[in-house]
Amino acid sequence: MIKTEFNYGDIYLVPKKTLVDSRKECDTSVQFGPRRFEMPIYPANMKSVVDAETCEYFARRGWFYTMHRFNVDAVAFCCDMQSKGLFASISMGVNEDSYQQLRELKAAGITPEYITVDVANAWCVKAERMIKYIKAELPGSFLIGGNIATAGAARDLQAWGCDAVKAGIAGGRVCITKNKTGFHRPMVSTVLDVVAAVTIPVVADGGIVEHGDMAKAINCGAAMIMAGSLFAGYDESAGEIVEIDGKHYKEYFGSASQFNKGAYVNVEGKKILVEYKGSIDKLLNELQEDLQSSISYAGGTSLVALTDVERIFVHR
Repeated sequence: MIKTEFNYGDIYLVPKKTLVDSRKECDTSVQFGPRRFEMPIYPANMKSVVDAETCEYFARRGWFYTMHRFNVDAVAFCCDMQSKGLFASISMGVNEDSYQQLRELKAAGITPEYITVDVANAWCVKAERMIKYIKAELPGSFLIGGNIATAGAARDLQAWGCDAVKAGIAGGRVCITKNKTGFHRPMVSTVLDVVAAVTIPVVADGGIVEHGDMAKAINCGAAMIMAGSLFAGYDESAGEIVEIDGKHYKEYFGSASQFNKGAYVNVEGKKILVEYKGSIDKLLNELQEDLQSSISYAGGTSLVALTDVERIFVHR
């Protein structure tokens, strides 16, 4: 028997009676770990999406972020962010270099507010060891584990000590895992499955194409949403600007691509050129306005209203 599963584009939400006089009355903020943020969406922790400047920009706006883990001095980054009165959110892998970074953080007396264990499939023994190590050595950090795609994986990561889990495998625009390995799950089905299995927050990672997909992810139970290509191509985004035939683009590549790895080994990502779009301010304002509209259609005044509306499957 083959199951039928769904992506964001396969479903829509059914409107309720709007109760607010203005959509601007709708509150898009979300509590995630020790802090409250303006929006439940943040840029992917990819080298072609975020750098130190991107992270500072989002933190100053009251949005969540996670710095990528590639050739980053975690001690220096955390010191810089916290000295500016901002929170520190970093990523760790599962190999010795990450253990060394964590030992250095502890020796320096630095506790990042947020740590994300960032591996392609976190349902593995190396991730289990790393998660347990972080909870033992830096218990004051809010620990996000990812990525996973099933209820069983989610239950294990919660049992290992994660404070949140990140769901989604092979759903990104520059991820070619599904092409190279045959493994993938559509995002709606993934989020519903994972949310039902745990009592900790779930981050929906990947597959955001339209702004309305934010509301759909929250409707499925996601507490937060991570997106890559959505935030690529702006002044405040990482990535090199290139000019082709008089037009400007920014490079956007997957973490498992040869462009991130520096070698063609176990490649499961690709590089594309994203149209250069100028300042990201316009996007962030539009995302918030669109999510406020979603809340108004849900008949409420906050994000919780989106969890209580009917979703329908659209036949193509």
